[in-house]
Amino acid sequence: MKISILLPYKENFSPNYPGAVSLFVKDTTLSSKYINNIKIYGSTSYKKKLLKNYVNLRPKKKIFQSNNKLFVNSFIKSEKKLNSDIIEVHNRPKYLNLIKNNTKAKIILYFHNDPLAMPGSKTTKERNNLLKNSNKIIFNSNWSKNRFIVGLSNENYIDKLTTIYQSASKTKINF
Repeated sequence: MKISILLPYKENFSPNYPGAVSLFVKDTTLSSKYINNIKIYGSTSYKKKLLKNYVNLRPKKKIFQSNNKLFVNSFIKSEKKLNSDIIEVHNRPKYLNLIKNNTKAKIILYFHNDPLAMPGSKTTKERNNLLKNSNKIIFNSNWSKNRFIVGLSNENYIDKLTTIYQSASKTKINF
């Protein structure tokens, strides 16, 4: 099983000032039995990376074109060569439609923040579209999961929604 993980554009996947999403992805990747089949995609300007299976996407900037769209298109191009079974999209619901139209992989969307404050999941129409076009939607708390379902009337989505709590690493402290 091949898994591709797409971080938010400019999420720092480096030991120098790592983002919260990067730390979560690093920790879950290290504990996964599929660690050797996982590729993590992102865009950072730091040379040191948290893991060696990281692919830094640095598309050339174009005038009048969204950096996020260029970033996602660069991911799609790389992903077509890898042909993953699963694609994880972290904290960027607006990436989902671009990716869905260009892959046959199962898509898992992770929410690390309030879904109602993020472009691509603010309206009930956008959230219904996310439910239709993803295989699973994962939240880091029941609060964010409950925010996602605000105004949704269709109860058929319950099986697609899951909460996976984020936690700190266990560290022994010698008192």
